[in-house]
Amino acid sequence: MSRILNVSKLFMALLVSVVLAWPIQAAAMGSLDARSGVMYTSPEAIEEAQTILEQNDYLAPGSYHRGELDPTTSGAITEFQSAHTVRKTGVLNFDTMVLLWSHAMTPQDAVASTAVEKTTYVYMPAVTPAVVYKPAATPLFVEKKPLLLKGVEFDIDKATLRPESRTTLDRVAASLRTWPGVNLEIQGHTSEPGTETHNMQLSQRRAEAVRAYFVSEGIDGARLTANGYGETRMIADNSTEGGRQVNRRVELHETR
Repeated sequence: MSRILNVSKLFMALLVSVVLAWPIQAAAMGSLDARSGVMYTSPEAIEEAQTILEQNDYLAPGSYHRGELDPTTSGAITEFQSAHTVRKTGVLNFDTMVLLWSHAMTPQDAVASTAVEKTTYVYMPAVTPAVVYKPAATPLFVEKKPLLLKGVEFDIDKATLRPESRTTLDRVAASLRTWPGVNLEIQGHTSEPGTETHNMQLSQRRAEAVRAYFVSEGIDGARLTANGYGETRMIADNSTEGGRQVNRRVELHETR
């Protein structure tokens, strides 16, 4: 009976993933945000996740409060996400829950002539890859032309990425995972106000912030170089506010 329930659960996970993936496929560039917005917060869902995490040695028995997203459980979720190249949030979003289900273990039927003192578990292989996000097989670069990262924004006079930058950066990270032979120079560019020295340093920090984001998404840092160019490479009229806004940018250049 437990095997039947487990198979049913995996089938439902696949069905849900297909339904949720449809609007994502229809959206331009395949945004992840629609699917990633699904959260599992009920005590039953948390308890189920805790069971799977314990089975896979991410949680120690008795170290957490069952059915509660306590710090120990959140830390175990983060560790699981890191091990499976999923965004490290410490919460149960759609991608994390589907991966957990694929790692669920079901008790093996005991042999009648054998005395079983503790439950024996059998690893259940992952369900069809349809439940895992697959980026479009389109390379980032065409004839090695630079790529301007539209939508990547920073706090004023800082190197702190704004939340809305995630959409663009996640798409780039997905492509980099698909094309592991592509190496990048991440270029930071700034404009007035500020001194040339200040803006050169600011552009370097911003380029490094983008590099750090990609590394946090599982991209090998050896593939990524961050360089700041300050005000030395303008692409618009820097005497107007609109031109200065255009000049504040991040570009990607293929280096392979």
